[in-house]
Amino acid sequence: MKKSNFNIIYFLIIFFILYYGFIIYVGLSTRGGKIYSYFLYSYLDIPDWLSMFVAKASTLLLRILGYDAYQRSAVNVTIRGGRGATIAWGCIGAGVMFLWFAFIIAHKAKPVYKLKWITGGILLIFLFNILRISFIVLSYKYNWVYFQSFNAHTTFNFITYIIIILLMGFFVFNYNKLQRQNKNTVGTF
Repeated sequence: MKKSNFNIIYFLIIFFILYYGFIIYVGLSTRGGKIYSYFLYSYLDIPDWLSMFVAKASTLLLRILGYDAYQRSAVNVTIRGGRGATIAWGCIGAGVMFLWFAFIIAHKAKPVYKLKWITGGILLIFLFNILRISFIVLSYKYNWVYFQSFNAHTTFNFITYIIIILLMGFFVFNYNKLQRQNKNTVGTF
C-alpha cells in the first residue's frame, strides 16, 4: 500500500487550532467581552489590522479606477455619493485562510515549496476579498439592487472555498508532477 503525501489528522488538528484559536483571540482583543485583554486590544489586534489592510487596499483600488474613494474610519471604504462598507473581523476570510494553511502544512512537501503555496493562496484570498469589498461599495454607489440583495459574506465564503478547493487540486497535481520528474531524473544519473 502506497504511503499518502497528506496527513488528514494533522490537517484537522491544525485547522481547528487555528480557527478556534482565532475566535478566542478575537474575543480576547474585543472591548466589552467577558474576558478582555487590554494588551491584545492595544498592541496585537491582528483581526483589526487585517480588516484595515483590506479597507486600505480596497480604497486604493477604487482610487486607481478613478473613483473618489475615502475612509470614514480605518476599516471603512466609501465612494463619495454612495454608502460605504465597514470591514469587520468576520469579513477578512480567516476561515478560508486557515483551511488553506492547514492543508499545505499537513502535506509532505518540503518547507520552501509549502511556503510558496501558502503565500500564493493567502494573497489570492486577500485579492478576492479586496475585489469583493470594492464591488460592494460600487453597488452602493450605482444602486445595483441585484448585487445588494444577496449575502456578500456567505457568497464570498462559498466562492473562496471553491477557489481554494481548485487550488488544492492544482497543488496536489503540481506536487505529484514534480515527484514524478524527480524520480525520473534520479534514475538517469
